[in-house]
Amino acid sequence: MFSSLLALFSLPVFSDQVITGSGDQLTGFISYMDGSKLRLSTSHSGTINLNRSHIQSLILERNVSIRLKNGKRYEGRLQSITGGVTLIETIDGETVELSTMDDVKYFYYLSPINREFHYSGSILAEIDIEHSESGKNSRELELTLENSITYENLRNRSKFEYERDSSNNVTTDREILFDTSIDYFVSPKIFLTSRFRYEEDLFENLDRRRIFGLGIGHQPWLAPFRNMLYSMDLVFLDEHYQDEGQVQEFGLELRFYYKEETIIDGLYFFHENNLLYFGKDDKRIETISTLEYGLPYNIGINLNYEWDYNDAPESGDSKTYSNLTFGVSYRW
Repeated sequence: MFSSLLALFSLPVFSDQVITGSGDQLTGFISYMDGSKLRLSTSHSGTINLNRSHIQSLILERNVSIRLKNGKRYEGRLQSITGGVTLIETIDGETVELSTMDDVKYFYYLSPINREFHYSGSILAEIDIEHSESGKNSRELELTLENSITYENLRNRSKFEYERDSSNNVTTDREILFDTSIDYFVSPKIFLTSRFRYEEDLFENLDRRRIFGLGIGHQPWLAPFRNMLYSMDLVFLDEHYQDEGQVQEFGLELRFYYKEETIIDGLYFFHENNLLYFGKDDKRIETISTLEYGLPYNIGINLNYEWDYNDAPESGDSKTYSNLTFGVSYRW
């Protein structure tokens, strides 16, 4: 038994290695490299983004998906030594030699959705404080929590939002939103999706809104630094307002999500768009665009722009709504 435990603890712990131009040697887990940066997760400093031009050599202990500038793709391990020789050992046993690492356009960790467990998420906090000479103090707090869990062919994406508006320490209005979807991948890029959304919004006298949906979606890109997915769902809407009773109807929803992390080093862009169609005179659009600047330890500074449109608003409300906010986020 002792020898078994000794053998267990003596197993090698694989870690990727990076040597910078200044001679620093870093070890950890390389998730991807694009044209401008390399992302390295370490046990001592969290996630580090390194400028690609500062990398002298690297050794990857895990298989990655590699795209060359000439358009060729490989899956395997990558090693680039100081002399400029870059070797790719493919999972099929082939060895590909490149003259320089500059021939590599990008690579990312090979984590097929039917092989690995993956968990990620973020939390965003936004606070708006106002003070007037009349003595009225207003404070608006908004928290957004997002999670994504992937295991085998299944993926769950969830979002929770809480917004509270207080005046003189008394809560006047609040909004709660919970949105979750479960995707089943029938192929690496095509998925069936089911969706549930619950919302309370006292800003708009909404007691409750529930949306149930079933549909199909497509995810054309799998790279972690650039992602896009869209889906079309058949949905059932059940909503109840304080003054105008209950509404129940069927419709269609088009959902679109885009993420780009390669605009400028450290600057990320996210965009999400939902279009609900219940008839010729009842269309609803919800969009949110985010610019995030990444700081050390997975902390980010966010600028968010929200724009909504309702073809059939409640009495007293306008058809459009827009909002610009600043916040601080943390990702994992």
